[in-house]
Amino acid sequence: MEYYTRLLYKDKMHPEIYYSNLPIGQKIFLQEQLQYFGGDFDKLLEDIEKYAILPEVEDYEMAAVIRDYRKNN
Repeated sequence: MEYYTRLLYKDKMHPEIYYSNLPIGQKIFLQEQLQYFGGDFDKLLEDIEKYAILPEVEDYEMAAVIRDYRKNN
């Protein structure tokens, strides 16, 4: 993320999203989804985990990563 872009979003993003190594487009998407969940980061992760294990998606690796993250934090 470029320096000026980081400054623009620093105070507007959840710290876990801001400091992640995701591309800026994904960070913005996650922040918008976080607002949908009323700022509850754990609910956002839970929702992403549930989505990842749907039969149509089957992204079990992502679900495992999120599960492990939630367990450790």
